[in-house]
Amino acid sequence: MLEDQVGNSQINQDSRTISVTVSAVANVNSLKAIEITTSTFAKVSPAVGEAQDFTLPVAYAVVAEDGSSVEYTVTVKQEGSEPQLDNASFDTWFTTPKGYQEPGLDANSIWATGNAGTVTLGNPNVTPLAINGSDFAAKLITLDLGNLAGSIGQRMAAGSLFTGKFQLDIANPLNSTKFGIPFSARPKKFSVKYAYSPGTPYLNKNGQTLAKNDSCDVYLLLENREGTEVKRIATGWFRSGEEKIDQFYTITVDLMYGTLGANVPAYQKPVNGLYGASNEKVTHLTVVFSSSYNGALFEGGTNSTLVVNDLKLIY
Repeated sequence: MLEDQVGNSQINQDSRTISVTVSAVANVNSLKAIEITTSTFAKVSPAVGEAQDFTLPVAYAVVAEDGSSVEYTVTVKQEGSEPQLDNASFDTWFTTPKGYQEPGLDANSIWATGNAGTVTLGNPNVTPLAINGSDFAAKLITLDLGNLAGSIGQRMAAGSLFTGKFQLDIANPLNSTKFGIPFSARPKKFSVKYAYSPGTPYLNKNGQTLAKNDSCDVYLLLENREGTEVKRIATGWFRSGEEKIDQFYTITVDLMYGTLGANVPAYQKPVNGLYGASNEKVTHLTVVFSSSYNGALFEGGTNSTLVVNDLKLIY
């Protein structure tokens, strides 16, 4: 990972090439690698912290413990001043080794889902939905995983689609989700097309029926993660339980920079209570779509369905 990087590195193991995008304000004449992941005892040259001129591709040599070496060529592209997110139209999907589909070209995608966890007890609950020709949307469904899942407090699996990574942690399922990607721009709003149908009955993590109605969640967070603590820079949140299934509806959500006021619902505020100044540097972006607003508690409406398409950042 390079300083001022945005999004994920695109690694092609066959050609041994790595493509990286950096922010519009990055100095491509002098960029440092701030993190390089290799096998144990391998050495890399140039090393972490050594500035390089990336106006042309730069070769990185990786020497293994046994002395064998390979060379990767790193190419840097600088984004524009008003960047959009890769595959925000959700038209591109790839098939995982386990046979279900995920949004993006490959595992280096900025988008992830909870499918890897859901398929251990059932079917994937985030899938591509054909709209017209090559136009696809993402369909998210809250699934009832049955009595076995209920016996371990994981009865309901909300469909979730987000920027980041999902690394299954069976011992602590909530730790599986790694939200956020490197990002540095400062949009004012975002828009997305959506359709939603809340499902019934509404069940808790053990399968008990609750007197609740479900809602979908759609939100975007900008953060500063430069230090040891995560600070919230901006918040844009949409939550609704209204049934809208006859067509796609476009919502436009304002981003509120700085500390959220007393009139803002508590669920929109950072769990750690930390905010950055409204003009503070943005280092990460998190986008989350969920078919059930309490999906993190393993509860929700049976078959609640959220369909999303064409996410746009507005500057």
